[in-house]
Amino acid sequence: MDIVTNASPLILLSKIGRLQLLNNLFETVYVPSAVLQEIDEVGKPKVRLNQLNFQQLEVVNKLAILGLIGRLHMGEVEVVVGAIEQNIQTVVLDDNAARNKARQLGLDVIGTLGILSGAYKKDLIDDLEQEIINLKRAGMFLSDVIVRKILSSVDK
Repeated sequence: MDIVTNASPLILLSKIGRLQLLNNLFETVYVPSAVLQEIDEVGKPKVRLNQLNFQQLEVVNKLAILGLIGRLHMGEVEVVVGAIEQNIQTVVLDDNAARNKARQLGLDVIGTLGILSGAYKKDLIDDLEQEIINLKRAGMFLSDVIVRKILSSVDK
C-alpha cells in the first residue's frame, strides 16, 4: 500500500527516532512539495529525511488546492489533492479538520498513532505505551482517553 503524508507525522516520528517505520509499513511514501517546504522552514524541528525513502509528489490541480485552502494548511491540502490525483487511497494526517476533509473525499486516514500501533502489531516496535509516551514528550497532545483506546485496540 502507498501513502501520502503530511508534515506533523514526519516531524513527530523523526523526533522519536521512528521515521523508518513509514518505509517498514508502506510500499511507497509520497511527500508533497508543500510538506517538504513546511518541514524546511526556519524554526521547525529538523526532520532527517535521509532516514526515509520517499517520492516527492507534485500536485497538478491548482484549482482543487485553491478550493480546499481555508481551515487546512497548504501541506494538508496537497496531501489530500495529491492522493486523489495519484489514486492513492491512504493519507497520513493528524489534524482533525484535515482528517475529516480527507474522509469526506473518500480517502482512508491514518495518523501518527496509527503508524505506531500498526508497527506494534507487526512487531516492529516492542513497547507501544513507551512510544506513545515518547510522542507526548515530542509535543503531540494526546488525551488519556485516546491513549487507553489505542492501547486496548492492539491485542496481539
